[in-house]
Amino acid sequence: MYEKLNKYSGEIAGKSFLNLIVLTIFFLSGCAMKFPVPDETNQTILIIPVETRQTLGHFVFTLDLSIKGSSGNEGINHTVEPNPKMLFSYNTQLKPGKYKITKMIRKAKPGFKLGGKPRPEKVRDNVEFELEKGKITIIDKMILFQQPDPGKKSQRKDMRGMDKAEQAHERQKEKVKRKKEQKEMRKQRVRFVQFVDLDESFKTKILEELKEVENIDQWKME
Repeated sequence: MYEKLNKYSGEIAGKSFLNLIVLTIFFLSGCAMKFPVPDETNQTILIIPVETRQTLGHFVFTLDLSIKGSSGNEGINHTVEPNPKMLFSYNTQLKPGKYKITKMIRKAKPGFKLGGKPRPEKVRDNVEFELEKGKITIIDKMILFQQPDPGKKSQRKDMRGMDKAEQAHERQKEKVKRKKEQKEMRKQRVRFVQFVDLDESFKTKILEELKEVENIDQWKME
C-alpha cells in the first residue's frame, strides 16, 4: 500500500512538473517580441534607437513624437516609453516614403507631475529617414532619455500640534528647502530628452537584439 501511494504521489509530482514546464514555455514565448509579417497593412518597420539613463527607480513620463511625411505621405504620432531594458521603439503603421520627426512632447504618467504645462518641443536635429516596402529601417539618430536624481527629499514635519505662528514658520522653512532642491537639480544641467547621433556600438546591440524577434526573417534588413 505504501509503495503504491509513493508511486501515485510520484506520478502526480511528475505531471505537475511537466505542466509547470509547459506553462513556463508558454509564458516566455508570449513575452517574446514579435513583428507582424509584411502585408498591405504592415509594409514597413521603423526602428527608433533609445537609450535611457536614470538614477530613479522608474521614469515618470512618456514621449510623444510627431512624424510628418513628405510627398503627400500621411504622418502619425508615435509614443515612446522609456524603459532601461529596451534598446529601441518601433512602428509598423507608416507607408513607404520619406519622413521627418518634427516635434516631441513629454507627458507625465498617471499619478505623476512634470511641473508646468506640457508644451511641444521642436526637434532641432535633422531627423529624416526613408522607409522602403518590406524593409526594416533603423534611423541614424537615437533618443537619449535622462531622469536625474533630485537628491534626498526632506520629510514634512507634522504640524498638527503647532499654533498658527509655528505652522507659518515651518512652511517657510519647507519653502526654502524646496528652492534648494530645485537649485541642485538645475546644477546637474541634464536635458530630459534629446536626439543624439547613433554610434555603431549601440547599433550593433540593436541588431543583436533584433535577431531574437519573431518574424524578423520575413523582413529585409539594412
